[in-house]
Amino acid sequence: MNTVDAKMIKTQYGSEVYVDDVEHINFKSLHESLHAPKVNQPLYRIEFEIGYFLLKEHRYYEYEKNYFWLAVSEDFSKLIIQEPDMESLFGAKSEEERKATKELLSQWLIHTEAYKKQLNQHINECKKSNKTNEGITAVLEKLLNISAADIEQAPIEKLAASRSV
Repeated sequence: MNTVDAKMIKTQYGSEVYVDDVEHINFKSLHESLHAPKVNQPLYRIEFEIGYFLLKEHRYYEYEKNYFWLAVSEDFSKLIIQEPDMESLFGAKSEEERKATKELLSQWLIHTEAYKKQLNQHINECKKSNKTNEGITAVLEKLLNISAADIEQAPIEKLAASRSV
């Protein structure tokens, strides 16, 4: 029998249940979501898709997918959690619920097997690619060892553009 590592956040809309499974924790494809620094955006940006069950009263549940971005400098001296205007993991939550969601990322998500498996898969894809960018590979490898304190201290900012930018 396999046991499943899961966490729950109680929100005004119901209880959000997060499961350590690669079906529920995903990095969007490297070509779509991992952006190397540019002059006007000097940080690497990685888009995360997180699936969870929203349990509502009377045993009704929905499966939700929401997003956030991690924007990091190559040396990790700067880390920002960015939330899109739509489908944000932090959206429509009170300050207390946003804090609990950030704590979920720092204390649970970055330690899950699904996170590590997905990240290693993307590192391997990046290394095999003919377009290998050593900077991107180095950032992804550093994300394997990101600390809870790094996430906890990161500010949460709104993205200026839509989620797919």
